Amino acid sequence: MHRRRFLEASALALAATALPARAAEAGGNRTCAVFTKSLEALAPEELADQLAAIGVTAIEAPIRPGGHIEPRDVADKLPGFVAALKKRGIDLAILSSGIGQADAESEAVLRAAAALGIKRYRLTHYRYDLKKPLGPQLDDIKAKLKDLAAMNREIGIQGQYQNHRGNNFVGAPVWDIVAALEGIDPAHLGLAFDFAHATVEGANAWELNLRRAAPHVVTVYFKDYRLDGRQWSACPLGEGVVDPKAGRLVRELLPAGTPVSLHVEYIGGGGDRVAKTFAAMKADLATLAKWLP
Repeated sequence: MHRRRFLEASALALAATALPARAAEAGGNRTCAVFTKSLEALAPEELADQLAAIGVTAIEAPIRPGGHIEPRDVADKLPGFVAALKKRGIDLAILSSGIGQADAESEAVLRAAAALGIKRYRLTHYRYDLKKPLGPQLDDIKAKLKDLAAMNREIGIQGQYQNHRGNNFVGAPVWDIVAALEGIDPAHLGLAFDFAHATVEGANAWELNLRRAAPHVVTVYFKDYRLDGRQWSACPLGEGVVDPKAGRLVRELLPAGTPVSLHVEYIGGGGDRVAKTFAAMKADLATLAKWLP
């Protein structure tokens, strides 16, 4: 069956009944989360029910402007969000934040998260001003990371910075964020290594970059892209440029407990987007389980 028809059929099945699945087995005993970026409109209970139906046991949730919960509402709404997930056996494993520096608002969000047992959060992305020298900008970012690491240590939560594709993104070439993380204990702040972004920016060097970054890697992200002309387009895992070899290297180079987060970003708009997103998650989790037995 053509993959598009398969996804449409799966989406309809999901809308009608719970899908029996064992998606949580992806990656063996390691934490395997799914990113819920495109599902913010769902009420916490509905989100939890549909995630549980496809076997998900952990998520990476956007708790940031435009996410499931706005930062100003964290104290009031995050406890109920976490409780709804726990009721269905789902852990909020990674809080995807808008945090980029140690300040009062960031501290309030992280203390609220830590009090609920959330152990990890993702930072916002830093960007270079290409009209200015890059070295001093990277020095400034390293200072911010050191301050955040100190705050994380005090609160008892781990930060992680994701490498992202893009001409002005800090971390796009990987070596720059690795340099900025030197001297920082990964227990307090490390790198979320994104295989898709690393491959887009370094088609022949992503493995080299992973090996160099490995001492700082605290989480790995899986998604995929294909190249259409000069445009990179998100696609199902295993149908783009990301090498399945990445799974073997995770097992070889990183600690056994290194968490995994799956990002599904190729479902377009439309009234059935939610159902198709859950079906795509299930399919990509099955692929990931083969890569990370």
